[in-house]
Amino acid sequence: MTLNRLTLSLLLAISFPAALIGCQSNIAKDNSIPTNSMMTGFSTSTPISYQPIIKTEKLEEKIVVVADETANEVTTLQWASNYHWQLTQVEDKKSNAININTDAPITLEVAPSSLSLFQGCQHFAIRFVWMSAPPFEYGSELRERPSTCKNAPENKANEANEANIKKLFPNDNNIIKLDVELLPVAKSKLVNTQIVSKNLVVKIENGNTLTFDGTPRTFKEPTGLPIDKALLERYDWRLVSAVRNTINDKGQVISRQSIGYFYHPEFPVSLKFRGYDDSQYAFFSSSCNGIGGPYILMKDYTLIVGSGPQTLMGCGVTGNRIEGELAKLIRNSKSILSLSLQPSQSISPTADNQTDMPRYNLLQTMETGETLVWQNEVKKIP
Repeated sequence: MTLNRLTLSLLLAISFPAALIGCQSNIAKDNSIPTNSMMTGFSTSTPISYQPIIKTEKLEEKIVVVADETANEVTTLQWASNYHWQLTQVEDKKSNAININTDAPITLEVAPSSLSLFQGCQHFAIRFVWMSAPPFEYGSELRERPSTCKNAPENKANEANEANIKKLFPNDNNIIKLDVELLPVAKSKLVNTQIVSKNLVVKIENGNTLTFDGTPRTFKEPTGLPIDKALLERYDWRLVSAVRNTINDKGQVISRQSIGYFYHPEFPVSLKFRGYDDSQYAFFSSSCNGIGGPYILMKDYTLIVGSGPQTLMGCGVTGNRIEGELAKLIRNSKSILSLSLQPSQSISPTADNQTDMPRYNLLQTMETGETLVWQNEVKKIP
């Protein structure tokens, strides 16, 4: 049985409570595991490897070259996130070219649940609100966001120049339907044949077709063990440590405080990564409702989580507060992942998860300063 994005939002409301129930555990209030805590299937005598957030010397950057092939639907946004995009061509619905006179280029950034367009100080966001049937699958909302400049220009020439983004879209309302395709650039157009380029095409229903030229991003060499989509989806993950860090102007941690909401054994926090026919989702749960959304894993192990449907069962005062805090932390978030392999531990003959799987600790450092540590568990199939 196949599962697509159109049916996924309907099934999530039914399957979230059953699919996202985690195992009870005691969470360490710093980034180590107390020796007297009980965790299913694991001995807890070994502390978690913790990496403080301290600025160090600049790591060597490298160009990540992506294979020269057309991405299929499931990986379009994943692939597109690895490129810098600039608008190079606009055609109306009759395929007539539209000239946009601008000295400032229009650029595009890709996120799991949205696209962002920038020109000078102007910023427009296209948020994916619902999924529809092809060919225009993304039901979207176009909104102007706050200026990206501290001191926005006031001259009329600049204002007229920056109005170009709004002109690209239908002017009757802010609700649009669009399709996103990732296409290879013809070899005859490549200036540097050593760097794989792409075209990202955004087609608007009853509107224009926007073509963006892409060049690969540069990434810092990631730390820790290799992480990919297959590894994340191979296990379920259980939260064992949650800390809020205060960081000074030099990037040094000056204080740490446990996130008290996540230290309730009756509401264990779990994480599941799941891949479907045309999407990939990260599901977070505290044993009641589920919080999550589509995710993108960058080449430097940056994890970007969008927003998705959420069930709304009442979880009691404590449960509702925990889920509220989890939603604020995770929804539309960016973090860095680092994986470490802990020494193998003997497993009790009576343990529920009889397995020889490796024991991992997954450190998630949020862009907002929090650090979460997850341990892998046997994947449960609902």
